[in-house]
Amino acid sequence: GQITTAAATNAVTMDELITVQNTLKSVLQTNAFWVMSPATWSAIQHLKDGENRYYLNGDVRNGFSGGLLGKPVYTTDQIDNMAASKFVLYYGDFGQGLAAKLVEDSIQILTEKYATQHATGIVAWNEFDCKIQNQQAIAALKMAAS
Repeated sequence: GQITTAAATNAVTMDELITVQNTLKSVLQTNAFWVMSPATWSAIQHLKDGENRYYLNGDVRNGFSGGLLGKPVYTTDQIDNMAASKFVLYYGDFGQGLAAKLVEDSIQILTEKYATQHATGIVAWNEFDCKIQNQQAIAALKMAAS
């Protein structure tokens, strides 16, 4: 529902990131965070102003622990890198925005199989479905079409 489209196919600007963040209403900002690929996060960390200074001034010893625009950043390989027409980052209060349904949950402890090795094995299986239940709680950035 709340989609901001970037001007470029392979780069984002601080203005676009601010627009994505400001898409959420104030009441949904408290627990909001960013989710993106490691490559997108790296590109954002490299953004500089007109005087060649980094926008994000992390501590050299601790990295960019402050997050982005005051909110935590989580990275995952399950989100596309920057390319034409791809959704490259999400921002929001996912606890308010997503509904999850646990379909199957199973844990089995394998004591006999590993007994000769003095070890215990565990097999676990989860299957769940998610969908957006509150469009106002999640915003996305989509890259421009080529």
